[in-house]
Amino acid sequence: MYTSNRFPPFIMLFFLLLSSVSLIAQDTAKKKPLVKITGTMGITYEGYGLNVKPTGSNIYTARKPWNQVRFLFNPTLHIGSKISIPLSMNFASMATNFAGPYAGLKNQTIGQFLTNPANNFSLNPKYKWVELLLGTQYIKYSDLSTGDIGIFGAGVNLSPGKFRIKYFTGISQQGINSVALPPPGIVGAFRRKHYMFQIGTEVEGEHKVAFTVSKAKDIIQSVTSPPLTVLPQEGFTISFLAQKYFKSGWFFNMEMAQSVFTKDLNMPLLLLSDNVSIKPFINARTSSVKDQAGQLSIGKKSTNFDISYATKYVGAGYQTTGYPFMQADHWDNTVNTRLNLFKSKMNINASVGQRVNNLSNTSLRATQFLGNINWFTQVNDRLSVNVNYNNFGFQTVSGLNPFGIKNVSNDFGVSPTYTWSNENVTHSLSMNYNYSKYDERNVISGITTSNNTHTLVVTYMPIYVNRTITPDFSLMYFNNVIPSVKNQLLTLSTGLGMPLLDNKLQLKGQLQYTMGKLNQFSANNNFILSCNLDYKVNKKLTWNSFLSTNYFRYGNELGSIPLIGANYLESNLRTGLMYKF
Repeated sequence: MYTSNRFPPFIMLFFLLLSSVSLIAQDTAKKKPLVKITGTMGITYEGYGLNVKPTGSNIYTARKPWNQVRFLFNPTLHIGSKISIPLSMNFASMATNFAGPYAGLKNQTIGQFLTNPANNFSLNPKYKWVELLLGTQYIKYSDLSTGDIGIFGAGVNLSPGKFRIKYFTGISQQGINSVALPPPGIVGAFRRKHYMFQIGTEVEGEHKVAFTVSKAKDIIQSVTSPPLTVLPQEGFTISFLAQKYFKSGWFFNMEMAQSVFTKDLNMPLLLLSDNVSIKPFINARTSSVKDQAGQLSIGKKSTNFDISYATKYVGAGYQTTGYPFMQADHWDNTVNTRLNLFKSKMNINASVGQRVNNLSNTSLRATQFLGNINWFTQVNDRLSVNVNYNNFGFQTVSGLNPFGIKNVSNDFGVSPTYTWSNENVTHSLSMNYNYSKYDERNVISGITTSNNTHTLVVTYMPIYVNRTITPDFSLMYFNNVIPSVKNQLLTLSTGLGMPLLDNKLQLKGQLQYTMGKLNQFSANNNFILSCNLDYKVNKKLTWNSFLSTNYFRYGNELGSIPLIGANYLESNLRTGLMYKF
């Protein structure tokens, strides 16, 4: 955590762009030339403050940088009616939050700045069936190959007729040297280079057939002080997908994929009995694993009724750098349906099935019920009820521990809403009750503990016909029980919104009080006050501000006498200008 007093040169550049685009937009509005620029741009300052008592007690640590400036510049250049060039630039003046490889990094290189997940720079010019992808892109080729990480690089999408050719290469993570001192230090990371390619045919709403390959590799030489807790890795994935949609409503989707993943590039090459490598794309090492994954769904859709069957298998060694958090070693089978009944007064979305975890480990193999339902009913003109249930979790091995990771969550909720009105006001009263049961197994002892939570929220909101104020009132009760711990919360909150200055200023204030009780300890108290101010300077320029203060006073749960009644005051300020051109 630090405060920078330097005035970055790109702030001056940003204001120059703001002035230039404003003049161009005004000029083009008069002449209506062939070239036109549209979009938004803005600048936001975020200030954070924290005061803890007793001083130096470390009962609560800062959650944000003390100061942060963020910039947004998203113009689109239109040339005639067939060429559009969208540009996106969203970046922050500071490198760090408080987690990840950038934590503690004060001075970024150009490469680290461009690939920082907090920043986004992209340019996507398009002409007819040619689209260039430049800068930070989130490329999704398929569900089993690549899709949910940002990559800074360059590529192209070609779509002549029904043919599709896609290629992209770039870096998802720059090399960052590990630094131990001073605390908290810098975790560090290896630079990761990505390559991906897809070729196939597609007619929207009719069919898609595509062949995909993707590869990513960490560059060991990208750092001089390697991370202590991060290993250099390499992965290669190949997949084939086919989708078909019929006019009758029937559809068919499938994808088959194979991956080779090296968990540590420092390990020697696998020379003998090498049936793992996929040459020339990847040479296997002793830490490399090859495995398969696949998914299939088939069903029929109509106006009031859908039905489908879906299955998904992911092998124990299947891993792709395009989906780094994909759970391996499981097999899911579900039946899914949607019903629209009684002239849309009742809507039901549901699925039911089974997951088999740890297919590769007979001793830890287990089945798990999968199910969810969302049932909405409009009982009459005043009353509606929504009921939902969801079951989710996963189970997998945990290194050398005797028991694998296992957690299962069951959630049930019911939400009635009642509305009544007269000639002056419409009243809305809603309630939401939710019960959650979360079971988790200890990987050492094998003991499963349950985390049970009851939550009740009641909200009342009057909407006046001849008044511009919009008040709201709510009450929440929260009860959470785990072995040896009982945590209860009672929250009261009220809000008020109103327009001012001939509707140029929108004001919204919120006051919240929470009393908490932990086991037998005395109650703690929490006050939160927040305010939103949105001011419309003119038709194109708006000024948005948010202020909040959070005061928390502990009971005697911290134990020792100096900490009885300990407290902290946390403040947030966010203010910025947004210009539309």
